[in-house]
Amino acid sequence: MFLIVLVPGPSNPKHKIDVFLQLLIDELCTLWTEGILTYDVSLKKNFMLKAVLMWTINDFPAYGMLSGWMNFGRLVCPICMERTKAFSLTHSHKVSYFDCHRQFLSLDHPFRRNEKAFFYVTILML
Repeated sequence: MFLIVLVPGPSNPKHKIDVFLQLLIDELCTLWTEGILTYDVSLKKNFMLKAVLMWTINDFPAYGMLSGWMNFGRLVCPICMERTKAFSLTHSHKVSYFDCHRQFLSLDHPFRRNEKAFFYVTILML
């Protein structure tokens, strides 16, 4: 595992993230399609090394830049997407995701259908 790119600071490259990642993307394309001849010390012979980017670790703003998915407003959840159950608070008009998490519980989980313990009427009055 290698740390490839670290973009520090309070300001970010926004839509110019491609400048940071272009060399990495070119290298990964080459390593995935063609590979590179590499020497294995333990076997004392050469082999064709291929590589792939398995995951990225980033904060939510960086996730939005890398994926192209907006990370503000109602459609912020990358799992729910357009099927989100988010709602706007009455007085502040801020988006709330309260009680959206129960949908990910298994169907037989006791909290899945427990609307008495998880209702948002009280939050709307805050």
